[in-house]
Amino acid sequence: MVPAWFRLCTKLVRNEIMETSTKIEFKNTAIAKIKTGDLDFSYIKDGQIKHKDRLYIPFNVPKRSTLKGLKLCIHKSTGNKFFIVNFWFDSKPQKYSLGKFDPDLFGTNEVEDKLLPIVRSHTDDNGHWIKNPNTTEKEAIRVIKREDRIDIERKTVNEGIEALMNVNMPKIASEGTLCAKSIREQSRFLIGYNKRTGFLSYSDDDNGNGHVSFRPNYKSRSVAPDSWTMLFEKYPSGQGTVKDKKKNKNGQVALYDNQEYGKQYIDEFDKKQIQNYINSLGGTYSYKKGCLTAIKTLWNFCNDKGWLNNAEYDPTKTIKIKRPTKYSDLAVNTSYNDKSFSRTQLQTVLSKLQELTTDYPFASENVQLVFLTGQRQEETYKLKKKDLEWWNEPVHVQLDNGTTETIYGKINFKKGITKRRNKGKFYLINQDIKDLLDRVEAIYKRPGYENYKLVPWLFPSPTRIDSKRLNNQEGAYIKSNLTRLRSTKGLWERVRTETGILGVVRMARKTLISLGKDAGLTNKQLKPLSNHDQERTMDINYDKSQLPDIMKACGTVAQILRFPNKKAG
Repeated sequence: MVPAWFRLCTKLVRNEIMETSTKIEFKNTAIAKIKTGDLDFSYIKDGQIKHKDRLYIPFNVPKRSTLKGLKLCIHKSTGNKFFIVNFWFDSKPQKYSLGKFDPDLFGTNEVEDKLLPIVRSHTDDNGHWIKNPNTTEKEAIRVIKREDRIDIERKTVNEGIEALMNVNMPKIASEGTLCAKSIREQSRFLIGYNKRTGFLSYSDDDNGNGHVSFRPNYKSRSVAPDSWTMLFEKYPSGQGTVKDKKKNKNGQVALYDNQEYGKQYIDEFDKKQIQNYINSLGGTYSYKKGCLTAIKTLWNFCNDKGWLNNAEYDPTKTIKIKRPTKYSDLAVNTSYNDKSFSRTQLQTVLSKLQELTTDYPFASENVQLVFLTGQRQEETYKLKKKDLEWWNEPVHVQLDNGTTETIYGKINFKKGITKRRNKGKFYLINQDIKDLLDRVEAIYKRPGYENYKLVPWLFPSPTRIDSKRLNNQEGAYIKSNLTRLRSTKGLWERVRTETGILGVVRMARKTLISLGKDAGLTNKQLKPLSNHDQERTMDINYDKSQLPDIMKACGTVAQILRFPNKKAG
């Protein structure tokens, strides 16, 4: 309870008093409630008001306890809070930092556990400090040299990379592995720009866990390796780097093939070296971020395996990749991140996509689905025919404008194919999406496409499918990722060229949101339609009481995007 006289003081005076007398309860809840905006970091010196970045607030603890001298240090610039012990040593005031406050990781219980052995080993029976814990800490670092640590199995950067690839890049915080796309992208920085990648194939299982398998390299007429050991023996560090400018136009070298960093211990690959390595790569902002992500994955894996001497320090956490201000330094498609298509442009694009379905079957329909639903294209690639849930009876929805829309079912995006893989979602099948799916079904009636119906994927890939293996009905091959659509780059280039409309497919999400808001839809109504990660999304096992509102929103969006469609066939 704050005394009345304290409340009557000026804010400046209150803070001066707070640092010397006012105490807070030693509880996580009490610490969490303290906000920098409620504090005054100014003080008076030589008759002038000055400002400081830190305040020290004592805790209300017993005088003779091991918590004596414990204070909370609050940083104005960052809002961070630290546990600090004030003590006297050699007739001088000293401070010892115990760690940053985090109610989930380092709170009051953890402080007590850490401080108790320090106090017992650094004070006498009267509670006087006979040793300085700061000095003890420095001595420990000096004495325990890296070369003296024989209890830890140390690994080089390259050994860590080999081990990481051998287990398909597992996730550290949860079960499973990274998705195939992430493994492919990160392995590019770790072992890529090398002939060894020509023997690798990436795929996801039904749960979204990525797997790397070996395949023959038909161009070099080389058989598939039996293991990662065999692959790395064939192309050891520094050998097999791709020098073809068409395949490696910037002459990049992966970390595994870097002779300066690849052969040193992973725990010696510190912040400065990582920063220097990334800077030496050149490339775009996105490229450098991707490289840092790959190194972070490697560091976390090696840390989890116990191969690091300084495991408490993650050098990748404090590395910042500065976003460039010059357009020339940005990735080509970065300029489209915050843009959307107008309704007129969207109609033109959708019309052109229907025209190109003869040249780009399934790819054209895939991109149309992305624009009609606003879903991530990478997720639509992984949809299977069984993910279409058709209702026994269509539902007719009355919209606010007096018109009626029909809903036929829903498309289930199972959690294994969503971006975060922790929650499923769905999108309702309105009339326009039903027409689109009918056009997909009609492709199977075209000459030469009859057996494509054997493929479980909603969008098979005519350019990737081996017709001989398909016609021979090789079950394992037909069900594999080798038969699904993975890119629509060629199609989209045609659309851009023939319409003159610049942009990228991922603008579909922002376009749907923008047009929906223009039509009067609220954020709440748009959430289940757009399924943005930062918003709470609905699970496939949705609350059915919310379904009528979702159907109305879906019907409204359908009318916004509607224009004369070609009939199926």
